Amino acid sequence: MLRVSIHAGNPAERSVANQLAVLDIAYLRRAALADYSVTFAARGAGEFAPAVLTNYPRWSASLWDLTARALTQALYRRSELPAFGSPDRRCAYARRISAVILRATADDFGLELASADIEHLGTRRGRYRARFTEDVMGAREVEFDYGVRVLQPADLLLRAICRAWTGKEALPPMPTLIVPPALRIEGEERFHIEALAEPARTGFIRFRGGAVDVLPRAADYVAFISAG
Repeated sequence: MLRVSIHAGNPAERSVANQLAVLDIAYLRRAALADYSVTFAARGAGEFAPAVLTNYPRWSASLWDLTARALTQALYRRSELPAFGSPDRRCAYARRISAVILRATADDFGLELASADIEHLGTRRGRYRARFTEDVMGAREVEFDYGVRVLQPADLLLRAICRAWTGKEALPPMPTLIVPPALRIEGEERFHIEALAEPARTGFIRFRGGAVDVLPRAADYVAFISAG
């Protein structure tokens, strides 16, 4: 399971006391095209009705892409987020919020995989800078405008992700399943590890315990992408 925890303040100040919302993303069906159960709760609003995200290609994109799609389902029950238009001049704003993506298992709850830091700028009301970091996919930064009468921190995070990955108020195109070109060597299907795009390459190497052949078996990749 992945847990996305949203907090007031910067990432270093994260605590239960300043937690604003929690998004949990858990497998309903672990497969190459996975289905997820999405649960969300926010301070002051309580728990939302559970949502479902279906047919998402595993290990195909940034964890923030998965987070954005899960938030869109949880908040709006749809596959595309609604536009809010131009920022309201009297909009509410947050001085700073942060978010972290944690991996949760039966034996480990709290391994940090990614973080976000969203800060309101002093240039004008409703102007923000967002910085995203991720274990595999690296860092990304964007400035954007956002302003509504009633601030929803989870929606602010969602808009920041979209701006950082698409430059506009829209989800990225749905990622496609990463399948490396197969090579037939001595009667067995294999592939070249360098032909495997990220984040699947790092995920596969970790699935294999950190050591992997230059030409691993295709069957091992199928096992990883289906259930790893």
